[in-house]
Amino acid sequence: RFCPGLYDRVSGRFGLIFVTGVLYYAVSVVVHYVLCEIEAVREAEVLAREAELRALKAQINPHFLFNALNSISALTAVDAARAREMCIRLSEFLRSTLGLGERTTVGWNEELSLAEAYLAVEKIRFGDRLRVSLDAAPECAPCQVPSLILQPLVENAIKHGIASLVEGGEIRLRARAGAGKLVVVVENPYDPDSPAPRRSGL
Repeated sequence: RFCPGLYDRVSGRFGLIFVTGVLYYAVSVVVHYVLCEIEAVREAEVLAREAELRALKAQINPHFLFNALNSISALTAVDAARAREMCIRLSEFLRSTLGLGERTTVGWNEELSLAEAYLAVEKIRFGDRLRVSLDAAPECAPCQVPSLILQPLVENAIKHGIASLVEGGEIRLRARAGAGKLVVVVENPYDPDSPAPRRSGL
């Protein structure tokens, strides 16, 4: 026979289960959209970094190439052998940078080799005025770094340091790895009395 008390208890529990289920569903939907938004932000950050790296690559090669070609042009009239050697070094450097393709990261040793190829070109240009000291610990080898991260550092060390000194100077590059970090230091002398460049930048 019909029992009013039992009906009330069953209907009450059903209502509680229904409300709880709706709340769980609502929370899961909110969590899903929050996670999607976080993922979208991360993807946007990655794309922004990739765009910055592509822009950096696009700026490096024409600027460096312009200076290198001017140096080769000047050398052809006074030292054809050095001009030829600079052409060879320049082609090696450009071939290496083109070989990077769309890669955003490279192994440390590969990045260091690119920097050394760049410095080899500039050493022909500056001669004894440019001296280089490299001290990279072996534990740096497994590290991955953004491609062409060293080149603008050594370029600025030459452009805003060595080039302003009559006697030239030494660029010191040191690298150490440990505790999940790669620490790279690039140092150069400079003339504090030389006029500041007419551009923004650091």
